Amino acid sequence: MLKMTKTSVPISVAGLLIIPLMFADLGAACSRILWNTNTQAVLVARSMDWSAPFGDRLVLNPRGIHMQGWPGESPATWISRYGSITVVPYAFSLAFLKSLDSGSNAARNLDPLADGSSEGMNEKGLAAHLLALEATAYEKRDTGKPRVHPARLLRYVLDNFSTVKDAVAALQTIQVVPLVGETVYPQHMALDDATGDSAIIEFLDGRMEIHHGREHTVLTNDPPYPDQQENLSRYAGFGGVREELPGGVESLDRFVRAATFLKTLPEPKDRTEAVAFLSSVIRNVSVPFGAVYHSLPGSPTYPTWWTAVSDLKNRTFFFHMTRSLNALWVHLDKVDFAAGSPRRVLDPGRNDLAGDVTNRFEPVPAGG
Repeated sequence: MLKMTKTSVPISVAGLLIIPLMFADLGAACSRILWNTNTQAVLVARSMDWSAPFGDRLVLNPRGIHMQGWPGESPATWISRYGSITVVPYAFSLAFLKSLDSGSNAARNLDPLADGSSEGMNEKGLAAHLLALEATAYEKRDTGKPRVHPARLLRYVLDNFSTVKDAVAALQTIQVVPLVGETVYPQHMALDDATGDSAIIEFLDGRMEIHHGREHTVLTNDPPYPDQQENLSRYAGFGGVREELPGGVESLDRFVRAATFLKTLPEPKDRTEAVAFLSSVIRNVSVPFGAVYHSLPGSPTYPTWWTAVSDLKNRTFFFHMTRSLNALWVHLDKVDFAAGSPRRVLDPGRNDLAGDVTNRFEPVPAGG
């Protein structure tokens, strides 16, 4: 049950991710692949592609955190039921804070360790992934429904629900909308859980569209998901006749390659091999440094800055910065998520980190 509570989240936090989106072409960035057909684990992989790094941090969020979808009219408010691990654009958030007047409401209240989370998994094995979608068009504000700003969407889901089914049902009782006059926050979301269930949520032409079912295993970026599926149907193995796979880094190309290689993965002999097999697929659809998007104005580059693989049944989160030789992982079952415990943070770019980093997170002081 969601509870009403008072908290302070400044309206200005909207700028956290809108600023980079305003200065970038949005036809690029990110892939998500769910592998729910092997017998060893339910795994989901994700890449983060962008024109520049965000200085991301990994954050362990305890239960009992008071949250708000957004201040203002009819906000959704809740106290987190489940602990989670999330990825936040920490360095970018700090840079944004430094650009503000130190006495402003935003400067006093912005939280670089919470706002703008793009990836995460909670202690029940529900995971959420936000990817760019330029075609996004949110519905008009209905004050009869509680508002969750797009910047808080991932935390709303991970804090409150343990299954895709429950999350999908709840999303239909709220409104996910940015503020009036705000630059559109272009994103869609994929959800998956320990049973292998899946959902893809998009906001198109002023309405929320939900694709719910285990068969929805791949997501990239533009065009919207139904158009990606239609394009995939032209290829052999998916109803079409095209045999040769596209080799580019464009969103349509990555979608086809991810779906094809996911379908041909062999049965792994154990969990370790399962993670390695899916990692090989997310690496295949990752974008090398310097690779060019020829379809976009100016032919920009959007390399892959990091990849993540979540083991949803065994609640292990694997993370790899592409500029590092070291892979990291976190066992959520070994984390104390008790209400009242501090948030903990880790810089995954540190060269001295490798392997199991569950106990390497540093507590964030109260109020920090």
